[in-house]
Amino acid sequence: MRENLKNSFPEKSNKEIRRIERRFYLHFCDSIFEIIKLIHISDETMRKHFKYKGLELLDDLYARNQNAILYLGHYGNWEWTTFAKAAHDTNGNQYKPYPLYHPLSNKYFDAFMLRLRSKSGSVLVPMKKVMRTIIEMKSGEMPGFLCFIADQSPRPSGIAFWMKWLNQDTAPIVGAEKLAKQTGYPVLYLDIQKPRRGHYTGEFIYITENPAEMSEFEITKQYMHLMEKTILRDPAYWLWTHKRWKHKQS
Repeated sequence: MRENLKNSFPEKSNKEIRRIERRFYLHFCDSIFEIIKLIHISDETMRKHFKYKGLELLDDLYARNQNAILYLGHYGNWEWTTFAKAAHDTNGNQYKPYPLYHPLSNKYFDAFMLRLRSKSGSVLVPMKKVMRTIIEMKSGEMPGFLCFIADQSPRPSGIAFWMKWLNQDTAPIVGAEKLAKQTGYPVLYLDIQKPRRGHYTGEFIYITENPAEMSEFEITKQYMHLMEKTILRDPAYWLWTHKRWKHKQS
């Protein structure tokens, strides 16, 4: 983790790096307890702790029966996002989230997380069933959005291009962009902030309403720039412990 921080912020002193590190671990511990709270948290409490901006964008998509793609990242408490969205659905807008996920190796913990994540009404989509889910979404009467947490490292076979991100050579994941261009679904980004302990805000921001008009990799680049802006605003709330830069440009 400290290596990631030093590489991302070479201008910061060791004291500043350690301060971000300490704040990260405090936030990380809080996040674990916040996930456990999801077992019994009420909609009223969730609305107080997680507020959304830009919900009118989703209301418009819902009114047009339009599916969409939503980018987010490992920032704040991403496990709260779909619960919070369901808690805010008080006007009949049940715009359904379809979060993509990789099944966990521990089958018991995987089953627990699936039950927990599904409580909000989300439809969990294993990566290998994405295309089947898109077909079902097109044929259904309930519009929804595919949720991509795309700030991770791609597989070596999936590296399409490199860019500077957080001061490092970074290979982005391009799967969401490919699906956006195939389906024509509008693409949004969820900008999460943590104004104080235990409280979050999430703002929906359009990346594009017309993916076909975007040049190759431009959607991915815009997401990466937005994600970087979110992290730089307060680095302590991003998941620095994952192996984001395990691939090196040859």
